[in-house]
Amino acid sequence: MSTETKDIRKTALYDIHVKQGARMISFAGWQMPVQYKSIIKEHETVRSYAGLFDISHMGEFLLKGKDVIDFLQYIMINDLNLLKPSKGQYSCMCYENGTVVDDLVYYEETSERFRMIVNAGNIEKDLQWLNEHIGKFEVEITNLSMNRSRLAFQGPKADELFQPLVDVDLSQINRFFFAHCMLKDRPIFIARTGYTGERGFEISFENEYAESIWNELLNTGANPAGLGARDSLRLEACYSLYGHEISDTITPIEAGLNWLVKPKEGIDYIGKKVLIKQKSEGTNRVLVGLNLIDKGVIRENYKIFKSGEEIGFVTSGGYSPTLKKTIGLGLVNKRYQEIGTNIEIEIRNKLLRGEIVSTPFYRNI
Repeated sequence: MSTETKDIRKTALYDIHVKQGARMISFAGWQMPVQYKSIIKEHETVRSYAGLFDISHMGEFLLKGKDVIDFLQYIMINDLNLLKPSKGQYSCMCYENGTVVDDLVYYEETSERFRMIVNAGNIEKDLQWLNEHIGKFEVEITNLSMNRSRLAFQGPKADELFQPLVDVDLSQINRFFFAHCMLKDRPIFIARTGYTGERGFEISFENEYAESIWNELLNTGANPAGLGARDSLRLEACYSLYGHEISDTITPIEAGLNWLVKPKEGIDYIGKKVLIKQKSEGTNRVLVGLNLIDKGVIRENYKIFKSGEEIGFVTSGGYSPTLKKTIGLGLVNKRYQEIGTNIEIEIRNKLLRGEIVSTPFYRNI
């Protein structure tokens, strides 16, 4: 999970994490908490109660201008005509060959103002990509990433615990909808998207409020959780992680995100030709769920075999605290995608038995 870099950034909550005993690692150029006491316990807390994640390492852009919708229609693979007021939309920016620049979520605040959340490791790349393709579109892009903090408050009790702190009815904020509101006397942006498979919220606000809001949310009885639990939670729910299930070498269709690729008649968006063809004809490799039968743990890039033939590789893998076993996702030759197919996964020069299984491994929302 670690990523080495020369310029390590720290979130506004770095000192708080250290004081609370977090084990810090380098991730996407940031010093981030991977765990506090136990990844498994933090995972289980999110599944059963509520967990609080610092996700301030993720990027946040503000896009404004009269052409912002047309610009996003040109650069995104999803269709903004399907976007409702006060709602967000998950999408990808793709290269002409169909592989992925980044996956992200944007929120329509007005027809001329959008908020965009991008992956931490892709902030500069995404900003450059957006600016390079503005062309004649009248759009202004502001990078808010370093000026604002972001938290994820996730779990079945998140609504109940969060409601007394804010001046908006959280029951009216359905999945992928958002609201601007007040957390006592502090303005915040909240959205219900989620990356854990549980109900909850993403919260964005100015850095000056980071410590007080973090502490108030913990005072509700929620527990802090690190990147370790975040990864095992999203793996169980089978949410794609950039650099794993999707990347600059993997297309959304190969990753099973067919539903993202929209025809958008009359709009020649970047990557459309390749992606529409892949959606119609299929791809030579597909993303599948993996269950390890033998004892062991599978990790990314481990090779997958069938009767001695290498047929693919693991994109993500690890122990599932909910299922009490090792699970994973992998890209394999389409001939071997059938549920129940017996495979082998190479772990430390040994071939361990596994099988192709249905996904997601866990579903609650």
